[in-house]
Amino acid sequence: MSYDNYKLSNPIDDGYNNELVTSCCGVEEESSETSNCCDSKFWAETDICGECKEHADTYMVCTECGDDEDCYTMIEEYEYEQNMRDHYDEMKSDGDRDER
Repeated sequence: MSYDNYKLSNPIDDGYNNELVTSCCGVEEESSETSNCCDSKFWAETDICGECKEHADTYMVCTECGDDEDCYTMIEEYEYEQNMRDHYDEMKSDGDRDER
């Protein structure tokens, strides 16, 4: 990035310093080691499914909980942190309400 682009960039929305994390755990995602068709291992380090012997792709999973990409969305790290703060505030206000 040139100095001019650096000075003109928005540090939150330009994507240069922000990481995408999973909405479930706030960590990175990784590629699964199984096929997306039969959920079995690949045959001999290729893209061939070991069970059905067809070409297959991998799918992405959360590195912490192991959920597949259908169960979460990728969000910016600051969005995840704000969601956790909002959730904490909501749980705290519910607890205060219950104590009355």
